[in-house]
Amino acid sequence: MSSAPRLSPSAPVTGAGGHDDHRVPPVPDMARLVGLTIPAACLPDVVANAMLLQGYADLLGGFALPDDCEPAYGYTP
Repeated sequence: MSSAPRLSPSAPVTGAGGHDDHRVPPVPDMARLVGLTIPAACLPDVVANAMLLQGYADLLGGFALPDDCEPAYGYTP
């Protein structure tokens, strides 16, 4: 059994800050657009993962970089 929250695609998601500004992504619609079939048993986990990825995208999108910032030409761990 999955530990992911059971959410409908239109259910509002309240984040840690208590804001209702994000909604669960329309996973069934997106899957249909690319010809992907998601079994009903897998949908809650796929929705949870899409919400997680949207949170990361929002975090990165809200990070402002100055125009005079030097580019990173290579990654050295």
